[in-house]
Amino acid sequence: MATGASTADLAVILIDGTKGILPQTRRHAFIASLLGISNVLAAVNKMDLAGYREDVFRKLQDDFLTLAAQLGIANVQCAPISALEGDNVVDHSNRMPWYHGPTLLEHLETIPLPEKDSPQGFRFPVQTVIRPDATFRGFAAYCEWKRSSRDPLVALPSGKKPACAPS
Repeated sequence: MATGASTADLAVILIDGTKGILPQTRRHAFIASLLGISNVLAAVNKMDLAGYREDVFRKLQDDFLTLAAQLGIANVQCAPISALEGDNVVDHSNRMPWYHGPTLLEHLETIPLPEKDSPQGFRFPVQTVIRPDATFRGFAAYCEWKRSSRDPLVALPSGKKPACAPS
């Protein structure tokens, strides 16, 4: 998940409506926060198996919002869905008239994303650590940013600046 999410601007985290917040849900939310993904859509799935109950969704929504706040995830939207039946995936569901938020697709189509050519859009996700011996550690990744920058290079989350970085 980390490699795929390293260049993402939005994460969709599935929550099983019958099982709740599982360790995997926590792990995925933690990875999203570590990678600086500020937009998260928590899709509470299997609402068909949960009887399309509002109280089930509201409880899981509250649990996830608490987790997201602890992790510092800024923008969180929660949506009740049934992937099997297609409820609230593309079209609003008649089975959940209590839900008035966007469908999964509506959310994906309307979330504001950073400009790819702005400094905020630049990320250098490390994909490989090169360590030929104990005296050297290099980091390798693919960079698609089209502009050159004189901004200092900073390693996150430590905030350390490499010795070779421009100042």
